Amino acid sequence: FMAQLFTAMGDFGEVLEIHSRKSQSARTKTSEQFRKRNNVVMFTSDVSARGMDYPDVTFVVQVGLTEREQYIHRLGRTARAGKNGGGLLLVAPFEQRTMSQALPDMNLQHVREQDLDFNKSASSVSSALASVKNKPDLELSAQQAYGAWLGFYNGNLRKCGWRQKEELVQVANEYAATTGLDYIPMLEAKTVGKM
Repeated sequence: FMAQLFTAMGDFGEVLEIHSRKSQSARTKTSEQFRKRNNVVMFTSDVSARGMDYPDVTFVVQVGLTEREQYIHRLGRTARAGKNGGGLLLVAPFEQRTMSQALPDMNLQHVREQDLDFNKSASSVSSALASVKNKPDLELSAQQAYGAWLGFYNGNLRKCGWRQKEELVQVANEYAATTGLDYIPMLEAKTVGKM
């Protein structure tokens, strides 16, 4: 969803994506494209695991809860062979405590949302989110993102400080509104069964 949304925002050049819904051959092809091209943005889930070499990564953005080892490994994709690189970890307020505890020795600089200048990108983000309802592929991805979000955080209730699944559902429904959907997506029976 994020890769498609980023593409809909425009002006960012080539955007690639790797995740578990892609076939292994598609993932391999995308990895090769990312290695060979310049000025490319790639969105990837943890299917880009250890052993994948991307030699010229200059910046890594990580979103949400992660384990310490994963954070370090992902950040380690930058600044290889004496090159410069950096990273950004975006967390929601309900994730901040857990991530601070997991990374106490890292040189993390806390930046509050209100201290950032989003004016330049706010209109392109708003425009892309407004287009979700008019683009069936993007709308389907937003619906799937909602289900994936619920599934991930269902397994991390305590880390987020939630005691009841009702709290999770309330925050998930708030999340759905941030995807450009004006409704709460239906879930597949198997997703509900897993929860």
